[in-house]
Amino acid sequence: MKKFSFLYLLLLAGLFTQAQLYVTLHEDCQFRGRTYMLEAGTYRLYQMKIGNDRLSSLQIPAGFRVTLYADDNFSGKSLTLSATLPCLDSSWDNQTSSLVVEDTRIQQINPNEYVVFYTDCYERGFSRSLRPGIYKGADLGELKNNISSFSVFGNLRVRAYTQSEEAMGYYGSFEKNETCLNRNFNDRISSLVIEYNPNPPAGGNGTFSDDRYVQLFADCRYEGNGLRLEPGRYTGENLGLFRNALRSLRIPSGYTVRIFSNDNFSGSSTVFTSDEECLAYPQRDKAGSLIVERRGGSAYPGGGFPPVTNVTIYTDAAYRGQSAVLLPGTYGSMAEAGGFPEKALSSLQIPPGYKVILYDQPGLRGRSITLTESRSSFSMGTWNDRAVSIAVYRQ
Repeated sequence: MKKFSFLYLLLLAGLFTQAQLYVTLHEDCQFRGRTYMLEAGTYRLYQMKIGNDRLSSLQIPAGFRVTLYADDNFSGKSLTLSATLPCLDSSWDNQTSSLVVEDTRIQQINPNEYVVFYTDCYERGFSRSLRPGIYKGADLGELKNNISSFSVFGNLRVRAYTQSEEAMGYYGSFEKNETCLNRNFNDRISSLVIEYNPNPPAGGNGTFSDDRYVQLFADCRYEGNGLRLEPGRYTGENLGLFRNALRSLRIPSGYTVRIFSNDNFSGSSTVFTSDEECLAYPQRDKAGSLIVERRGGSAYPGGGFPPVTNVTIYTDAAYRGQSAVLLPGTYGSMAEAGGFPEKALSSLQIPPGYKVILYDQPGLRGRSITLTESRSSFSMGTWNDRAVSIAVYRQ
């Protein structure tokens, strides 16, 4: 009977955690006693709700991670957990004085949203652009313990870790540009996470005015977590926390959203062509996957080719031949620039607001030319097939 009860509790815990976006703490083993729910964040002794040395079991949803600390202020011995645990062992039962709750799921975001990191203050020095993801110490390369400033492009948030190269434990959170990090983080970031920011920048009702994107919201009346999507196909995995948790959406003129009840575009579906302040119960919290498209057969406003949104370099004139798309950053060799061949650049596309500097020597040395507009070709004897290194800046 005890074994049956234990298995039942495990099953119940599994069902419960799948539907939650927070971690649940329990004072007693087997998920009994008083309970407390915590969202992703850092919790010192006075913030944990459960009290000092009172934690015995906890429920952890898929994609979440919890780090327990024996002492306050994230110090002393630690234990990291990524799955529900019905009872902490004797070395940790009633031993937790602070903890960190992390949501490790990375949302699929507009590819033009990224963060540019610099080794010097005021956006100077070596730079590298990173898209949403988890970057451990080995992934940061030259940026490891060498970040002094960064610029955030899009609705993103940076979690910076100074005490771990594994993106674990205590972290600092940043939602805006940092022209010069304070001494607690300057040249001390060992790993980081770039994630979707659930708190969109202020602007009227908190939504974006850009009419190139469909906007999803976790709550009715365009509130709660939000996510922007360009035309494309989004499976349940792509939707992340919005999978089966969508309640309202904004749809720009000329766009269509088809919502499927199952993952991978199967099951029943419903088409929406205008804003939905609060989805009806048959569709509410039932989005297993969806397709965003523009009506009229074109995925882009006005039809035709997509607009230039990133710097793109080509080996041939007229934007032909081998190409590479470059995010803002400094590329000491053409091999670093997407494997582009050396002394082969013959044309390039530059979006408004970007600046490109070409160099005829490696390491951003030698003669240079600064460009702020696209060039379909270069005159022979000038910069055709001459670039050896390159720098891209977003002004």
